[in-house]
Amino acid sequence: MFTLSSPHNHTPYCDGLSTAEEMVQSAIRHGFVSMGFSSHAKQDFELMYAMDEAGEAQYIAEIKALQARYQDRIRIWLGMERDRHAIADRALFEYVLGSAHYLFFPDGLELPVDGPVSMIIPAIKKHFGGDPYRYAQAYYVQLGEYIRDYKPDIIGHFDLLMKNNREGELFDPEDPRYWKAATDAMDAAFEGCELLEINTGGMARAGALVPYPERKLLDYWRQLGGQVILAADCHRAEQIAFGYEYAARMVRDAGFKKAAILGRQDTLFEWIDIV
Repeated sequence: MFTLSSPHNHTPYCDGLSTAEEMVQSAIRHGFVSMGFSSHAKQDFELMYAMDEAGEAQYIAEIKALQARYQDRIRIWLGMERDRHAIADRALFEYVLGSAHYLFFPDGLELPVDGPVSMIIPAIKKHFGGDPYRYAQAYYVQLGEYIRDYKPDIIGHFDLLMKNNREGELFDPEDPRYWKAATDAMDAAFEGCELLEINTGGMARAGALVPYPERKLLDYWRQLGGQVILAADCHRAEQIAFGYEYAARMVRDAGFKKAAILGRQDTLFEWIDIV
């Protein structure tokens, strides 16, 4: 039996669809021993998907209140999911999940790599001469540098751009150019953070068949000496443990003997055996 925990859960203060308390109650029903909230950090772009100034203060107050209310039933942690250009103060939170949803261009344009294909394909034509491997490389360079330099506690959905490439719509993930871009980014990221989430959110919300990252990249991460933590990236309370059995098998089959969970006491992470 895999010990249940998740550091990646959203609330209506960003793009979550269930209240924080509904998330907590669902986690308890599913037997979670701990959980963390990671609403999208305050930023000055794509405001509809992130906390604003007032929302951030309300979010922090609510999670702290839930920590006290449910302290005898589940350990709750106050975190944020932070993009590269977010402006939130790290000191306000107990942990940070670092991720990259956007590809930034010198003219200030930001492209959401998990946005619709109808947006991605014209951007590849305009900014990368129609070469999807240049697009993938640009994404991974920014991601690897960000994780290396910012040093978050957890790396979020490493290969998020695969959301739009489940059937090779944009590029061949077996192509050496893609593999080099992704593994170079992992090399850089490993210098800043050694804990990678196995994210089942795409399975719950976008019909993905496997978690992020895909298995070949997970194998490479293990060879680097990296560690893993299961994460739901949950936006609806009923999906709090979606895909966990599959993800746990994938981690075990990749050769990991242990995985992290959020701690049940005052230490941020615990290490559990994978069985």
